[in-house]
Amino acid sequence: LHICKFSFQFTYPKNMNRIIEYGSVDAIPYYNCSWKSFEEWEATGVKKPWFGYPLVVFGIFIEFLYIPIIYIIIKTNLIRHPCYKIIIMLAMIDMSATCCSCLITGPLLIIGSVYCMYPTFTYVAGGFALNTWCMACAATVSLFANRIISIGFREYADVIEKKLAYSSIAFVLFYGFYIYYFTPSLAYNSDIMAWLPDPLSEETPSKEAAAMYKNTIQAWNNWIFVTCMFVLFSVYFAMVKRLAKGQKSKASKAIFIQCSIICFFNTATALVYNTLAIVTPAPWILAFGHICWACNHACPAIIYVTMNDTIRREFYRLVFRRHLTQKVEDGTSSAAVGKTTATSQSKI
Repeated sequence: LHICKFSFQFTYPKNMNRIIEYGSVDAIPYYNCSWKSFEEWEATGVKKPWFGYPLVVFGIFIEFLYIPIIYIIIKTNLIRHPCYKIIIMLAMIDMSATCCSCLITGPLLIIGSVYCMYPTFTYVAGGFALNTWCMACAATVSLFANRIISIGFREYADVIEKKLAYSSIAFVLFYGFYIYYFTPSLAYNSDIMAWLPDPLSEETPSKEAAAMYKNTIQAWNNWIFVTCMFVLFSVYFAMVKRLAKGQKSKASKAIFIQCSIICFFNTATALVYNTLAIVTPAPWILAFGHICWACNHACPAIIYVTMNDTIRREFYRLVFRRHLTQKVEDGTSSAAVGKTTATSQSKI
């Protein structure tokens, strides 16, 4: 009996292919909402158009901002640089994540949605939201690691950078596939203003249901990501400062600002959602966490058009029909810093 019980627990599906296993979302154990009507479930949600509409507008703006950026990177042949290959992939991930954090979540807030109002859509969208977040984490860490290795082994950069870029892309894509198909999905709740592992669909919560919803991969992803970002940020900035030989450099200053922005939004989002697995924070903290999530995927686009000389120049020429003269690199910047940061002043 114990052997059978262990076998059942071991093979119990805890992934996105539950839909394939059971045929529909409603048929998945502990995800059945039939004990209440649509109107009753609708009454449990809270409409928050004051938050939803700005998210939608912000998301549309960011999506349109990314389009010319990707076009410029390809048109100017920046994509020939290995790190820009990762940046293109990261831009695509950020656009997908913005769709989840703004263009999907915004309307759900406007109508006051809970999981059981639109279970199939919310289940699939929740898996997509988790997938894009984890892929963005992996891509950001890969980009930092790529830059550090390129600086640390400058004499071999031409040989290893391309291989590192393709290896990083392969890793991120594999990681995203694993997250989407082999980890539990998330469900949005407008009252709590967050994507939760628990769809809150059960009349009587149980240990079996809690085990079905538990997503340890998400928590591990967030903690590992925050740790890696702190370590890599410290190492990367120290290496750039060392190459600049302690002089004040526009390149090193720009990198510090960019890294600080990225680390802040990444860390805040990860910590809020890890806290949510333990307790339910105050509404303003949850709103702050969601804003950080949206900004985390939006700030790279803003960084590209404000702090990357090539992209900014081409962006103004393409969008505003204005020509910006190319700035001369700060004289206090060393040649080494210029070489190692010229292709990295974008997301990193």
